[in-house]
Amino acid sequence: MFCLNIALGNISWRLLFKNDESLKAAELPFLIYAGSPDTWILAVDDFGQTVRVRQNAIHGVMVEDLDKTKLAHVELVLHQARTQSLATKMAQTDPALKADTMSRSPAILSPMGNGARPFS
Repeated sequence: MFCLNIALGNISWRLLFKNDESLKAAELPFLIYAGSPDTWILAVDDFGQTVRVRQNAIHGVMVEDLDKTKLAHVELVLHQARTQSLATKMAQTDPALKADTMSRSPAILSPMGNGARPFS
């Protein structure tokens, strides 16, 4: 699956395509930029979205392979997990943090046991 992101001023529009061929067919008018600035560009994606925009309104176009982007997001999450694990191990061996943890005393236990109260 592919995505064609079109920057239009301070907003963007996303068109989705099932395969590379349909993406290239829709992407071509955006890449050519032929004609006057008032030329209208029309593109239709594989999911029924249609965009018609003036050429001079387009600030940029970005193509994204969503399968590769998915893998990139997974790699970022794994990197975060590895970083967190390493930070935990380093904190356990850090003398200052270890002393701080040891100085905290456990909660005071009630002499009555299980929270039972004498009858009055």
